Amino acid sequence: MTTSLTGQTLGKTTIQDLLGQGGMATVYRGYQPDIDRFVAVKVMSSLPGQDQEFVERFKLEARTIARLQHPHILPLYDFGQEQGLFYLITAYAPGGSISDLILKGALPIPTVERLLREIAAALDYAHRQNVIHRDIKPANILLDKEGHALLADFGIVKLLSGMNTSPALTSTTGVIGTPAYMSPEQANGATIDGRSDIYGLGVVVYEMLTGRQPFSAETPLQVLIKHLTEPPPLLRIHAADVPPGLEVVLQRALAKDPADRYATANEFANAFTSALSQSSTGTMRLPEAPVTSAATPAPVLPPTANTTYAPPPVQQRSGQTTLVTVLLAVAAFALALVAFITVTQRAAPLTAAATTASETAPTLAITAAPSVNTLGSARYSTVNALGDTLTLSATNLAPLPAGSRYVVWLVNTADDSLLLLGTLTVDVQGSGTLIYTDEEGRLLTALYNQISLSIETEDAEEPKGEIVYLATVPSALTSALRAILLESPDGLNGGSLLDGAIREATIARQHAGYGSNASNISGLRLHAEHTINILQGTEEDLDGNGRGENPGRGIGLALFLDAIDAQVTTASDEAGDDPLVQTQVEYVRVCVLNVRRWMDEVIALEGELLAAGDMADVQAQIGRSTETTAAIIDGVDLNGNGTVELFEGECALRQIRESGILAGNLTLRAVEND
Repeated sequence: MTTSLTGQTLGKTTIQDLLGQGGMATVYRGYQPDIDRFVAVKVMSSLPGQDQEFVERFKLEARTIARLQHPHILPLYDFGQEQGLFYLITAYAPGGSISDLILKGALPIPTVERLLREIAAALDYAHRQNVIHRDIKPANILLDKEGHALLADFGIVKLLSGMNTSPALTSTTGVIGTPAYMSPEQANGATIDGRSDIYGLGVVVYEMLTGRQPFSAETPLQVLIKHLTEPPPLLRIHAADVPPGLEVVLQRALAKDPADRYATANEFANAFTSALSQSSTGTMRLPEAPVTSAATPAPVLPPTANTTYAPPPVQQRSGQTTLVTVLLAVAAFALALVAFITVTQRAAPLTAAATTASETAPTLAITAAPSVNTLGSARYSTVNALGDTLTLSATNLAPLPAGSRYVVWLVNTADDSLLLLGTLTVDVQGSGTLIYTDEEGRLLTALYNQISLSIETEDAEEPKGEIVYLATVPSALTSALRAILLESPDGLNGGSLLDGAIREATIARQHAGYGSNASNISGLRLHAEHTINILQGTEEDLDGNGRGENPGRGIGLALFLDAIDAQVTTASDEAGDDPLVQTQVEYVRVCVLNVRRWMDEVIALEGELLAAGDMADVQAQIGRSTETTAAIIDGVDLNGNGTVELFEGECALRQIRESGILAGNLTLRAVEND
């Protein structure tokens, strides 16, 4: 597209500015004044073949995408055709993409794990709707303002299949996709299913962990041949600090044969988490080639036990040129190679890559850790209001007799209050995902501390059948989150402790800013006194004018931090040695610790301003104090990856909201019968 649409209107959307341009489409930021929201407008590139058949296919694919309603799938609001242009209007994701994060280097492993779980939940949901993405890559995984993943561009690759597209999106015989992330079966034009997306997700995870793609070459065709023939390089070659167990996980996700990969994306995510949990107690021998499971091949991702999963085949173009014929011959040779290598792999481990790798990284040979008896996880997120959504992902649940179903309940074990979430539909392997968004926008982690799965044969307002699976956190944690994030007698007017802390810190930041704009030393000292008293909740005469002033509420940030710490300590004590709860609670504690350090730093800096005889002598302190009071609220992107994370030196008061939601996450386990 050569002409900018900035300033024009498509439907009810005014195009404001250009966000990006690629081979398939140009993306703009738009504004919809009638509902006062910003959106992203994806305008399809002008391509040959946009006849009536394309129009109908465009409408069909757009309707398919619009039906995908999931917390981690970018919502499609509208689509249309105007001025000869085809466009899609989606939610605007202000956080950029995973591609932007990777440009700054490898991502922290906890961030990779969280993003993997979010993407996996979205993919499995789409696969159950018989929708395959076909182009999983970092640029298609956007981030909302809180850094959560939003999978974008569903159906776009299928829509453009059979049309002329950019070289970055094409290979031989009409195969459409991005070569660096393309599965072997997609590369050779075979029929694909959801496991092709899992391969692409494996490439993305590899890149997040190492900062580089597993395969690179001078031409797209050479990259495709590597996907077809070469085992992925071991993680430790590019990232020595990655836990060894992740080698096994990634090699399986990137297996050449779809039957050797994980059957679902959630199974991939669970294996990733399990490998991390095992890394501190033992690991398994690192692989020299992709892990295979020929004895137990994975099925073709049926969405439910009663539905046949039949993904549409990749379409081939007719009338190929002589060049394409040559490329086909090369691809055929590559296929012969991969067939030979596949047979060799199943007969004995492939050692060529391992020999090279062993020169720089020795093979670790230690015993395998015991498996973790978990059957899934429950993760909280925000859709319409803070913590209003729960995503339950389960695997390997027991099959049920005809007429029975798994029903999911949220329970508060302290007062026996109950909330029906709905029926968990599982496939023939016992895997399923349930997503619940509270209509009232309630903070679910602050109201319920247990998920129960019961076997029911009829509708009921409370469990009637046997409860067979549970996920629980201590009730003290739920009470703590309620006080910290929702309401507390120690909060301002009965509000949350966190809101009280943010309000006090906001007033302190304002007065630190007033001090930076002071015109004389007396004004500077006055505002320094105000800032210190607001943070401490005191009324001391610090500037020597005979009056101790505190223009805040007289409570102080420190008091709210003490109250938050007390709640966290109580929850931690009740959790005992539960590693999941202790880890999640620690996120809140780390953020509070950061805030205390920055508060102490501000008080020390403002003390220097009080003692100053000349404003020119303390300009550096004035600037640092202003920046640090802002950090108390918003945190600091210390590692420069574009996101304020739950780390020492980064997170602050605003991130306590996110860490508080995470603290309520649960692990699903079977009920043990005596």
